[in-house]
Amino acid sequence: MRTYSSYFLGLLAPAVLALSSCGSSGNQAQIRVLNVSTGYKSLDLYANNGDTSTDTLELQAVPYETASDYKSVGSATYTIKFKVSGLTDTLATLTGQKLADQSHATYIAFGSTGNFGDLMINEDQGDPTSGYSSVTIYNTAEAGVLDVYLTDPAASLTDASPTFSSVSSGSTSSATPITHGTYRLRVTAAGDKTDLRLDVPSVTFDDQKVSSLILTSTQGGVLVNAMYLPQQGTLTKYENTQARVRAAVGISDGTTVTASIGGLAVLNNSTVGLIGSTYGQITAGTAAVTLSVDGNPVTIADQTLTAGGDYTLLVWSNASGTQTSLITDDNHVPSVSTKVKLRVLNGMSALGAPITLTANFSPVAEGVPVGQASTPYEVDSGTDYELDVSNATNGASLLSRTTVTLTAGNVYTLFLSGGGTATVTGTLHKDR
Repeated sequence: MRTYSSYFLGLLAPAVLALSSCGSSGNQAQIRVLNVSTGYKSLDLYANNGDTSTDTLELQAVPYETASDYKSVGSATYTIKFKVSGLTDTLATLTGQKLADQSHATYIAFGSTGNFGDLMINEDQGDPTSGYSSVTIYNTAEAGVLDVYLTDPAASLTDASPTFSSVSSGSTSSATPITHGTYRLRVTAAGDKTDLRLDVPSVTFDDQKVSSLILTSTQGGVLVNAMYLPQQGTLTKYENTQARVRAAVGISDGTTVTASIGGLAVLNNSTVGLIGSTYGQITAGTAAVTLSVDGNPVTIADQTLTAGGDYTLLVWSNASGTQTSLITDDNHVPSVSTKVKLRVLNGMSALGAPITLTANFSPVAEGVPVGQASTPYEVDSGTDYELDVSNATNGASLLSRTTVTLTAGNVYTLFLSGGGTATVTGTLHKDR
């Protein structure tokens, strides 16, 4: 399990946690939890100042996308532990947490299953000078290294420079003063203005105030959400309204497919074996599908896309005719940085049987039906892999690839098509 240490504490003033204005006084500090963990949606926080061997439950069952109320604790140096609510196993242990008199802090808990992390916000920073607002970025999303733009709402990104550059996942930017006012917030992949991950029309930063912008994960793992948290204040959420979609053709040989979803063209006279090289973005919700095979229209039901999700629209066929499957893609990074995520997408309409995938002769996916994808499986990265696909019904070999390179941190889909009397094709696609 990867954990992000709270070494950022050493970069902050020791006056880290404090009393709120709601009446506490004396030798007390105040702490709260902001839970943005997609993998652990109800969390407990325990604290121990060394006076006893027993950890004290201080904050219980903090829900996903929620900031708890502050909890007063005696000023001291603590060991703090995060646990899934009601369970005994510890997700992370933070030692040497100096909670000073009349101080405040928010602990951000984040990460997908097996990938828990934590960051801490010092909420006792001095106010900026008149006319300015101080902003810090906390990147808790598993979407890679990101640039953050705060611009005039009508401004194009073409000539804009990032307000915050190359903020890595699990890290914090420097506090940056900006002229107070209302800005358009846009987040892109680092160094790529065309790879837009979030677009919020309006975020207001008040005069002489300190605030945090927290970037959080989405269902698909590539787009991001954002949260605005003023110092010792109330949380505001900015949810992504987009979904990402691509398409793949697993229909029988000798046909061409044209398709769009939600007005986004995803296939154009495409032949069997093609899988989209990039995702396009559309507004999430109910999306109409337009589909034709060899120029003949095919009626397809509307599809429902969740905001922040990644999807593959697979076009395939069986004895009943043309079919589609909307596959939910999990493009979160692997839980261990030295591993990759690998799955198989079965578009073998001409075979019409479930398939099995092995990597270096170890099972990755078994019995995956045509028109479906396996759950991503984590394997070690390497440069000399053998990938083998077989018919799950009779064990017959369908495809073998040798000297395959799987690069650490990447997510891959092996897309299979053909079979039966048709040529078997396999495309290994790097999804992120």
